Amino acid sequence: MRYLSAIGCAALYGLLTAGCNYCCPVDAPAPASTETTALKSESGEAACCSACLEVAAVAADADKDWGTIKGQIVYGRDKLPEAVELKVDKDQQHCLEKGKLFSEEWVVNKDNKGIRWVFVWLAPDPSAAKKDIPIHPSLKEIKEKKVTIDQPCCGFVPHALAIREGQIVVAKNSAPIAHNFNYAGHPLVNQGKNQLMPPKSEFEIDNLRADEKFPVSVSCNIHGWMKAYVRVFNHPYFAVTNEKGEFEIKNAPAGDWRLKIWHDSGWRGGAMGRDGEKITIKGGAATDLGKLEMKP
Repeated sequence: MRYLSAIGCAALYGLLTAGCNYCCPVDAPAPASTETTALKSESGEAACCSACLEVAAVAADADKDWGTIKGQIVYGRDKLPEAVELKVDKDQQHCLEKGKLFSEEWVVNKDNKGIRWVFVWLAPDPSAAKKDIPIHPSLKEIKEKKVTIDQPCCGFVPHALAIREGQIVVAKNSAPIAHNFNYAGHPLVNQGKNQLMPPKSEFEIDNLRADEKFPVSVSCNIHGWMKAYVRVFNHPYFAVTNEKGEFEIKNAPAGDWRLKIWHDSGWRGGAMGRDGEKITIKGGAATDLGKLEMKP
């Protein structure tokens, strides 16, 4: 009985807390073999397990406040869009050295119809009194201070970039030719700038502000086919879909929220999509929204 008690307590310790080790010393030397010592040991193990179980209960309650939301954005028509070749009319030797260039407006996976480069994020209900989204303790601080958007071969990489207000965007030109980085959002929020970029150069943008209504559009005036988008948020609950159209947002606050979905072509659901769609995030679990269609 003492053996099972010690093992159970040690397991709880390993999973839930770093503070129980003193009362469950698995590798501690065996005490003197006396009846009194044995009784004290059994009592200590029981007390330790009781404390660890209390920690487990607190952790379980905390988990109920947060959850994961995931899903997949898929193309909503039977016939998939054809890849649109871009007209490259300048610096062809460099721009086409790796092959033809294609538009990234509709990048649709042929195997599962998933759409890449779709922005997905949480927002409060417009009619709710509370306008701020609670942030999980592990996400309060911005961990990645700088993010990069590059122009390696006559296209922006990545095509869609989601950041948190306070992050620095490093605009980079790793190409052997000149580009420029022309970025602008809403004129009252993210006025932007048009920066000429010599080969192998970069500069930092440290003043982008959160704006859920308008993205920051990015272009190159030297190579007019180049386009990208940056969206800025005042919370960490956002994602950009991957090559399968999938997204996942972890440690999101449980409860009723709105999910907003925006793509190069506009809002999912048209103009009504600006307010997002109602969702409920389950605490301590993953909420799978399944396949969400977007149509051109």
